[in-house]
Amino acid sequence: MTKKIPLPDLPQELIALLENPQVMPPVHEWKPEREGVVDISVKRNGEWWFQDQRMERESLIQLFSRIMLKEGDDYFLVTPVEKMKIEVEAYPFFVRLAHIEGEGEKQKVVFSTNVGDTFVLGGQHTLRMVMSAGGELLPVVLVRDNLEALVSRQVYYQLSDYMVLVPGTEETYGVWSEGVLHILSAPEA
Repeated sequence: MTKKIPLPDLPQELIALLENPQVMPPVHEWKPEREGVVDISVKRNGEWWFQDQRMERESLIQLFSRIMLKEGDDYFLVTPVEKMKIEVEAYPFFVRLAHIEGEGEKQKVVFSTNVGDTFVLGGQHTLRMVMSAGGELLPVVLVRDNLEALVSRQVYYQLSDYMVLVPGTEETYGVWSEGVLHILSAPEA
């Protein structure tokens, strides 16, 4: 028999604030006096874990993702009364779906993350290629504030069907979205 480990309770005021998915909580404005560490980790593949057990409740994961704050290299879950540091292995979010509309420069790439965020690549949601500690080139997209999502391998391969050669280069490729050509390959030396 598996022992159930309770997750921290959230005040009703915070739950009410989070009921409207169009409005993000003002986590940058909250200055809680109580700070600490909670045994929550976000794995590289976007899975959330609490005390070495995978979190299964999508609604709770989505709620936590909306009260996340990044300061420097550290991640926190913030409420008006407390700020709790959590562990993030790579990036806090994971792009698992993409929908491409149109073609060429008028093309629009819509991303969906593991925590329910949906947004259009471009403008406020830029994509960049990052070299991992293991030497692997990874596509990463800005979701909100300074919180980024790792683009899944499946979505990257889907985007590769829409890649074009960047003008003036011989081996640099990108994908159009909202009139911007987003680089999806290693920059030329």
